[in-house]
Amino acid sequence: MRRNRDLLIRERPRLEIVPMIDIMMFLLVFFVMIVLRMIPDSGVTLSLPGAATAQRLPPTQVVIVIDAQGDFHVNDQVMSADTLEAYLQGVKASHTTDVIIAGDKGTRLQELMNVMDLTRKAGITSIGIATNNQQ
Repeated sequence: MRRNRDLLIRERPRLEIVPMIDIMMFLLVFFVMIVLRMIPDSGVTLSLPGAATAQRLPPTQVVIVIDAQGDFHVNDQVMSADTLEAYLQGVKASHTTDVIIAGDKGTRLQELMNVMDLTRKAGITSIGIATNNQQ
């Protein structure tokens, strides 16, 4: 009788860690895959121009979208030229910044140049232009 009691005392519930590690790794991989597929400004529909020599740009903090009507969108907010310039100066003051400009096919070249000028006035010189890869 004593032996059975000793066995019950010694056997304590065990916490299995290996299945929890598997689940955590699965969640981590799932999270990374979702984050890599996210599009920064998904609220504005664009038809990007194509370029045969387009290269992949690294993700950036600032994506300026110029829609077909010539409006500027940053972080799903419509901005005027003055507001955009003030925003870019604020972003530049906090850290080094890369900017990607995504313009619709129907955007006038002058609108693109205006945004590039505003970006340079804010002190940002690393500017990329979003295109579709045309092959």
